Amino acid sequence: MIQQWRSALREVANLAGYELQTEYESEIVTRIVQDILGKLMCEHLHVDEKLVGMDFRLKKLNSLISVDSKDVRMVGIYGIGGIGKTTIAKVFYNQNSHQFQSSSFLANIREIFKENRGLLRLQKKLLRDAQVLGVNEKLTTFDEGINMIKSRLCHKKVLVILDDVDHWSQLKSLVGKSDWFGKGSKIIITTRNKHLLIEHEMDELYEPPMLNTNEALDLFSQYAFRRNHRHDDYLSLSNHIIYYCQGLPFALKVLGSSLFSKTRLQWQSELDKLAIEPNMDIINVLRISYEGLSNTQKNIFLDIACFFNGEYKDFVIKILDGCGFFAESGIGVLNDRCLLTILDRKLWMHDLIQQLGWEIVREQGYTNIGRRSRLWNFVDVQHILIKKTGTNTIEGIFLDLPKSCQINFTTEALAMMTELRLLKIKSTSDYFGHVDLPRDFEFPSYELRYLYWEGYPLESLPSKFQGTHLIELSMHYSLVKELWRRDELLFPNLTAIELNQSKGLIRTPNFLSTPNLERLILQGCTSLLEVHQSIGDLEKLHLLDLKDCKSLESVPDSICKLKSLETLSLSGCSQVMRLPKHFGPLKNLKVLSLHGCYNCEELPSLLGLCSLNDLELSHCFLRNDAIPVDFWCLSSLQKLNLSGNNFTVIPEGITQLSKLRVLQLGHCYMLQEMPQLPSSIQEVDANSCMSLRNLSTPSRFAREAISPTKTLMETILERIQYFVPDNEFCILLPGKEVPNWFNHQAIGSSITIELSPGWYYSNFLGFAVCFVFTGKPATHSEISCQSNNFSFFYSYPDPQTAFSSYHVWLAYQPRSRVDICHPDEWTDIKASFEINGVPDLIQKCGICPIYAHDHKKDSDDTEYPVKVELLSHTLPSSHQWTDDSTQGKTP
Repeated sequence: MIQQWRSALREVANLAGYELQTEYESEIVTRIVQDILGKLMCEHLHVDEKLVGMDFRLKKLNSLISVDSKDVRMVGIYGIGGIGKTTIAKVFYNQNSHQFQSSSFLANIREIFKENRGLLRLQKKLLRDAQVLGVNEKLTTFDEGINMIKSRLCHKKVLVILDDVDHWSQLKSLVGKSDWFGKGSKIIITTRNKHLLIEHEMDELYEPPMLNTNEALDLFSQYAFRRNHRHDDYLSLSNHIIYYCQGLPFALKVLGSSLFSKTRLQWQSELDKLAIEPNMDIINVLRISYEGLSNTQKNIFLDIACFFNGEYKDFVIKILDGCGFFAESGIGVLNDRCLLTILDRKLWMHDLIQQLGWEIVREQGYTNIGRRSRLWNFVDVQHILIKKTGTNTIEGIFLDLPKSCQINFTTEALAMMTELRLLKIKSTSDYFGHVDLPRDFEFPSYELRYLYWEGYPLESLPSKFQGTHLIELSMHYSLVKELWRRDELLFPNLTAIELNQSKGLIRTPNFLSTPNLERLILQGCTSLLEVHQSIGDLEKLHLLDLKDCKSLESVPDSICKLKSLETLSLSGCSQVMRLPKHFGPLKNLKVLSLHGCYNCEELPSLLGLCSLNDLELSHCFLRNDAIPVDFWCLSSLQKLNLSGNNFTVIPEGITQLSKLRVLQLGHCYMLQEMPQLPSSIQEVDANSCMSLRNLSTPSRFAREAISPTKTLMETILERIQYFVPDNEFCILLPGKEVPNWFNHQAIGSSITIELSPGWYYSNFLGFAVCFVFTGKPATHSEISCQSNNFSFFYSYPDPQTAFSSYHVWLAYQPRSRVDICHPDEWTDIKASFEINGVPDLIQKCGICPIYAHDHKKDSDDTEYPVKVELLSHTLPSSHQWTDDSTQGKTP
């Protein structure tokens, strides 16, 4: 106790006191009393009592700010308007301000900053809140304010919150650097602009998440029903509101309040109205972020909101860069301001943000639709086409045709749309023919950057088409026979042509008109007879897709000049008889598919394809001697598909493919023996290989323990034990028994085992799992294995794979996959198996721990404790089997 008193007195002695210099004692006593009262009567900020989800968000903020640490910490809270940034900051202030010598909450900085000398007002408030600026003391310039903040707060532990910051100068003038403040000080900034926080080098950034469904429903109910619990009679309608708001707290409050005490019919009417006309209270809050954008950034925002929400970022950047919008920079700004997010390489807007964009465009012409810059609604487009009220204000039309609707495009109706940049017409394949065009149809195309016309009904582009600025041309399911008929047409900026399923296309254009083409996709153009020889002049072409061009008989030798080509697909080109003899010059080729090219006179030489990692030769009806020797020199090959061929054995040269990971042999009905496989192999698909009898093992590693008469499954075990114990591996092949070396087996789709102490010996290599199944899995079947809290899966995306006979799936996972799972703590294991989430197809299963052979059994009676299978993290997407069977007859 005495020691505690001594420590307390020592701490008090070290506290900074009040220095009496020229002041009277009565004056300093008054100042002391005022300071103490200020601390005792710390003013709390008003916060709505109806808070939902606040504990979780405060816990996250507390973990970032570290109130108890002696470090000066700056934390930024950013997010879309209405997400609750200010509310979170206020609650934190109310709960923690008493822990600081002084505290200041500077609210509504964005608006105050606009006022005359607004920034100076904010500096004064900060100094007065911190009790370091006298009542009669003057502050006349920003620089003076900065110096005073630095000199007078550098020894005080303060809490400073700047709310709604929108300009870098606000941060520089109020909280410039950490050393402006005393030890333990905490600075919190709220803003809609993430980049301001990055630029100011904040210690931590926090973006509060949207409310989840339950939180949203709770918050909405508090405003709509004035009670904490939900109203069952309105639950369905409430859920529609929740979906509309997408977790935005402010929107839930506004709509909840507006619907309070309204009838169900009034609720339904409000919902119907919201589908067409947004709530302006919500829109005006969200609009603030939009108003701070430059004109170019506003154009990018409106294009994404109206046309490109959910599209790939790289695609959008290419189109908008072609419009002169500097899209990479602009999209970055929109992301920083929380007007969009980038997820899985796609651009996504919150539904209410997208509605903001729509409303801004509608405001351009409430009564005159033709004055709007962007059109996406079928009724609006139909209106201007019928009334012929289109103007040069229109920059984009995206039209998703409703089923069974007809619309007429005429030259006259589009004549005034001279600034049209983007045109997309999308239909459903079952309802083509609803866009009627006259044979002499023309439309302004000089400014066009993007043309997507699904089901285009004419045989070629308009005769006066101008493609000077066109970047991408897509006409899926069109009636085009020849894309353009005048060789003098130039498309200098065109990077992509997609004519998928244009079954009337006879020939490609002369590619001298498209010197910058990067992608040519002609999938399913079943009448295509000729690919123009000039294709070899396309120096930038990296994708050539001729899949299912079933009338094509040859491919020009000039394709071997395509130095940038990365993907070449001739899959399904069943009539191709002649290919270039040497593909070697295609040094950048990564993917080559010759699936179903069974009429080809001979396979091309692949010598020199140093980048090739995916080769598909399935259903070419190849025999033992059909594969050239130079195939085995593909040093980068990782995936090889030989399914559906007529081999009896796989050439031993396959062992030279040192990076091969996936080997597909499904439906090779005559295959009897697999060769020694490269140690890199992780997956083998031998489904329906009914003649398969043997899997060779590497003779150079042969030991006395390996018998030349081993069964296929025994050789798999030996491969694991002797040669590749550190590599994961799986195989699918015909069979109806779990291998007998699996020391734990069970009927059905699951198995549970008890583990003995010490099972996890140093000579433990890994786990093997196995099951037997039969039947026809659904399209895109997925095999999954779950063991304890780990799982992995393999995918079979082949709709033609029918397992009419029994098959065995066997997988091995090495010890390295288990070590991170604390297996020494395991006392038992339950493993279960499913195909597409359904266990019923599985007849029996097994699990087996694999040990180094030399220690497996040291005596006749010594057995290692039970087995287990290793269950790893989900395997990479490359762990998939494909098997695209052909229906053609074997020649």
